[in-house]
Amino acid sequence: ISVVAGTLSVLLLSAAGLYAMMSLAVTQRQREIGIRTALGGARWQVLRSVFSRVLTQLAVGIVAGGALAVWLDFASGGLFTDGAPRVLLVVVVMVTVGLLAALGPARRSLRIQPMDALREG
Repeated sequence: ISVVAGTLSVLLLSAAGLYAMMSLAVTQRQREIGIRTALGGARWQVLRSVFSRVLTQLAVGIVAGGALAVWLDFASGGLFTDGAPRVLLVVVVMVTVGLLAALGPARRSLRIQPMDALREG
């Protein structure tokens, strides 16, 4: 049970961190998103710009985490991993958690009114 609780707490902390990062990014880019929308940018373009940042951050995290896992596995003589399927499962779960965590800020970016964004800048 402690392994499950530890895994769930790591997933929850990861999701909270990604959510906070994406909320900050959307807030900082509010003027840019407002201008893009005012100039006729489509909703999918705004979403693509928000999610491209998420996918970039997830890719960096996966590469760094994977390199650390391989190094720890090598240094311990295979103590930490049972093979590629478990690592692949962790990658799939983290990408899913990351995308779900970014969904809220991405949806919020679609509600930015162009005039309000320009007025605040």
